[in-house]
Amino acid sequence: MSPRVSILIVNYNTRELLKKCLQSIFETKGELSVEVLIWDNNSSDGSGEMVARLFPQANLMPFQQNTGYTRAMNALLAAAQGEYLLLLHPDVELFPGTLQGFLDFFCRHGRAGVLGGNLYYPDGTPNPCEILFPGFRNDLKCFLRKLWFRLPSFAKRLAEPNPLEWNHEKTSQVNWVWNACMMVHRKVFEDIGLFDEDFFVWFADWDLCKRATDAGWAVYYLDSAKAVHHERQSPAQLCTEEVIYKVDGRYSAPRMYSDRCRFLRKHCNGTAILALKGLHVFQYALQVSRALTDEMKGHMPVRDACWDIKLFLKTMKSILGA
Repeated sequence: MSPRVSILIVNYNTRELLKKCLQSIFETKGELSVEVLIWDNNSSDGSGEMVARLFPQANLMPFQQNTGYTRAMNALLAAAQGEYLLLLHPDVELFPGTLQGFLDFFCRHGRAGVLGGNLYYPDGTPNPCEILFPGFRNDLKCFLRKLWFRLPSFAKRLAEPNPLEWNHEKTSQVNWVWNACMMVHRKVFEDIGLFDEDFFVWFADWDLCKRATDAGWAVYYLDSAKAVHHERQSPAQLCTEEVIYKVDGRYSAPRMYSDRCRFLRKHCNGTAILALKGLHVFQYALQVSRALTDEMKGHMPVRDACWDIKLFLKTMKSILGA
C-alpha cells in the first residue's frame, strides 16, 4: 500500500538539525502513513550514519558528490510513492498537526496544488517571505520601500507590517511558497513536470509555483501549518560556494543572481529584464557606497568593506553577463 505522504529532504552536512527534523516528523505524524526519503549530498559530518542508527525507518539515499538542490529533489520525486509530497529542508521542525492540516486543506480545496507552511525562527518571530514574483514593477516596489524606511523621519514605521510580505495570521492564496516546507499534490508534477535543473538552489520554488499557477493550480500559504526554521545555521566551516547561503546570503549573491536571471528569462520579456538589470546595478552600487562610507567613518572594519566591494564586483559581473 502506497503511503499517503512522501516527505523529501535534501541534506548536506546538517546532522544535528536533520536529527531534530526527523524527530519532529515521527513524533507528529500520528496515524498518517508516511515515507521519509533523504538524499544526502556527500556529507562529511556523519549525517548518514546518524540516520541509519536512529531512524532506520527513513530511506537514506547517499550520493558521492554535491548535486545541488534541484537534481537531488528530482531524484527523490522520482522515487516517492505518496499522493502528496512534502518538500522539507533539514533545518525545519514540524509542529503537531501540521501534516494533517496540509491534507485537510487539500481535501477542502480541489484546485489547491501547492501549499506552504507557516515558518518561525527559533525565538518565535515569523520567518517572512515576500509574495511578489521578480519583475521590474515588483522589484521597484521593494527597493523604494527599503529606501523609504531608511529615512530617519520614518524610522518609527519600521515595525509596521510589510505589505509585500505575508500576513502570518491569515491563510492566503499567494504567488509562491517557500520549499523549506512545501506540500505539493502529485498531480501538479504530473501536469507540469519536475523542478527545472537549470536552477542550482535559488528560485526553483518560485519557478515551480509560477508554472503551477500558469497551469491552473492554486498556491496557498497555510497559517495553521506551523514549523520552526533554523535558517542559515549550518556550521561556518562548511562555507563552500554550494552551501554558503545557509550561513550568510551576501556571500552567494553572484550565484543567487544567476539563478534569479534564469527565472526572469523564463517568465519576463526582454525589456523588463533590461530595466531590472539597471535597477539592480543601482541598488548594489548604493550598497557598496554605503560600505565605503561606513569604513571611512570607522563604522566598518576595512576587511569587511573590502569584502563587500569584492562581492559587488562579482555580482556586477553576474548581472551584466546574464
